[in-house]
Amino acid sequence: MTFLRSWWNQSFSYDWMVQYLRTHGVLSALRVCIGVCCICFGMAAVTTYITAVPPTSILADVFIAAGTVSAFVVGARWLRGPWPSERTSLLFIVYAEVGTTMSLLAYGSTQMSFPGCALLAVVGVYVQILHGPRVLLAHLAWSAGTVALMFGLIIFSAESDRGLAVSQLAVLLPVMFSFPVLLQSLLLSLRVDADGAKIDPLTGLRNRRGLDEELSRFLRGATDVSVMVLDVDRFKSINDRFGHQCGDVALQLMARRLIVDDLLVARTGGEEFAVVAKVGVERAESVAEWLRTRLFSAQDMCPLTVSIGLAHTHDVDNDTGTALTGLLRRADVAMYEAKRRGGNQVVIAADW
Repeated sequence: MTFLRSWWNQSFSYDWMVQYLRTHGVLSALRVCIGVCCICFGMAAVTTYITAVPPTSILADVFIAAGTVSAFVVGARWLRGPWPSERTSLLFIVYAEVGTTMSLLAYGSTQMSFPGCALLAVVGVYVQILHGPRVLLAHLAWSAGTVALMFGLIIFSAESDRGLAVSQLAVLLPVMFSFPVLLQSLLLSLRVDADGAKIDPLTGLRNRRGLDEELSRFLRGATDVSVMVLDVDRFKSINDRFGHQCGDVALQLMARRLIVDDLLVARTGGEEFAVVAKVGVERAESVAEWLRTRLFSAQDMCPLTVSIGLAHTHDVDNDTGTALTGLLRRADVAMYEAKRRGGNQVVIAADW
C-alpha cells in the first residue's frame, strides 16, 4: 500500500517530460517510432483477411477499413511532426485504446485474437513515459475491461479451448498490469532525481545546469536578451562576522527577492546569481537598478548590497547555450568592474 500511495502521489508534468526528451535528443526518434508503429498496426489490420479466420461481418469489415485508413493517417501525422500537445496526446491514447480493442473484437476468432490484448501494453508504454499515474490508471482500467470481456466471450463459447484461454490470461496479466505501475514509478523517481539535479539545494533556484536546460523554452520567440550577473559585496566578511549560517539565510532571502515574473533566475556560484530577461538594454538597466535596491534592506540581520554586470544582445539564434555563455562572460566582466568601482552599482558591458 505504501508503494501504491507513493506512486499515485508522485507529481508529473507532460511539458517537462517532452522538454527533457527533446533536450536529450530522444524526442524525434520516439516520434518516428510511434509513427511506424501506427502504420504497422494498420497493416496488421489488413492482414486479418489472409488468416484462417478472417472477419465475418459487414460491421467488422467497416471497422477494419476505417481503422486501417486512420492508422495510416495518424502514423503519417506522427512522422511529419511536430510533437503533439498534452490534450492531443490524450486523444491519441483514447484513439489507440479504443481502436485496438475494437480490432481484436472484429477478428473472426476471439480465441485467436485474445493474445493480441498485449498490444494494449504497447500503448501502456507510451502512457508510462509521457503521462502520469491517473492516465495510467485509466489505461489499466480499459485494458482490464478488454481482457475481461474477451476472456468471458471465450469461456462462454462452446467451441473454445478454455484451458488455453486460462493459460493466455496467466501470461497477459503480469505483462499488462504488474510491470506498468513498477516501470512508471521508477521513471517518475528518476524524473524527480533528474529535476533535483538542476536545483540549487540552498536557495531552491535553478543551478547552472537548470538554467541551460530552461533557456531555450524561456527565450522562445524573444528578439532581445539581457543577462545580469549579481554578486554579493564583501560576502566573506559577512560570513566571518555573523557565521556561515547567517550567510546562508541571507542568500536564501536574496533568492526569494529575485523571484520575479518574466525573469529567469539561477544561482551560478557561491554568492553569485544570474538573471535572464527578454528585454532591451534600456529596460534591462532599469530592471537591474530595481533589483539592486530591492535586494538591500537595512532591517535585515545581514544587510547585503550587490554589484551587477549587464550584457545584452539582439542576436538570438538556435544555439542559446552558446549565446548564454558569451553573455554571462561579458556580464561577469562588467560585474567585476562594478566591484572595482566600489560595489553596490550596475555596470553595462557595452559602456566601457
